[in-house]
Amino acid sequence: MFKKRKFLIILLAVISFLILCVIGFAGNYLVDYAITVDENGNLGSMSEPYTGIQDTLAQKEYDEWITNQDLGEWEITNKEGLNLWAQYYPALEDTNVTILAVHGYTVDHRDIVPAIKPFVEQGYSVLAIDQRGRGQSEGNYLGMGWLEKDDVIEWINAIIEQYPNNKIILYGESMGAATVMLAASQQLPENVIGVIEDCGYTSAYEMFEDQLKERFGLPAFPFLPAAQIVGQLRACYDFGKASPINALKNATLPILFIHGGDDTYVPTWMGEKLYASYQNQKELLIIPGAEHGASADVDPDLYYKTIFDFIESIN
Repeated sequence: MFKKRKFLIILLAVISFLILCVIGFAGNYLVDYAITVDENGNLGSMSEPYTGIQDTLAQKEYDEWITNQDLGEWEITNKEGLNLWAQYYPALEDTNVTILAVHGYTVDHRDIVPAIKPFVEQGYSVLAIDQRGRGQSEGNYLGMGWLEKDDVIEWINAIIEQYPNNKIILYGESMGAATVMLAASQQLPENVIGVIEDCGYTSAYEMFEDQLKERFGLPAFPFLPAAQIVGQLRACYDFGKASPINALKNATLPILFIHGGDDTYVPTWMGEKLYASYQNQKELLIIPGAEHGASADVDPDLYYKTIFDFIESIN
């Protein structure tokens, strides 16, 4: 009887150990897949290396327009010692407003710059940053907005150092939208007067939960908690903290929420939920028929009219 009980205890211990190994392996794989940047600037979740080329009318118009623009390059070193890079687009007729443009997941500033041409023509200067680990900015891990929010504050300070009287609008798309919402929850200089978020997620956890089910057919538990632990050990942060919907409780700036009506990557309900949760000055624009990050392409007239009216109302 004693030998049988001992055998069962050992068997359970071995099974438990194997289960923990499998969960640990899965957590490590998910960290590699979702937030780890390799030596070539790629992530496991990328189907192919990012080229910066988009097959859109906005991209074609931008490519023709950019050849006659006088651009600048900015660099800063953040508090972690990472060198960060950005492209500066001076306004054609300066209105003393700077748009800090923040791109999304797995891409770099090239993904968002076709959308900034109308801003420059409207009289706004634009600083389009490469987020950490993307483009020409250093970094081995993506922070899903949680780490990047601190970099945005560094960029805000750099703008103020160059143009102390300029007003600043934070404009982000997808993960960049999450970044600017998280930044808005911090104590920001008075120069920052508003936020425009386009197709941002409610939280990185909910985003990963949705993608884990869609791509791998797996439940969130126990895999995401395992990835959180591995992420803390390897990247020194918990991606569960990247929760714009929680951060907005501490934000006070006017926010324009934009989302595509046919967005399934960051589902439309996330944008609606963010808007509904925010308790300060806000607007919501849902573009019917627009998939993820495509609102400006589907209905550019409504998109930019809403944005420029919003900026005018808070400026």
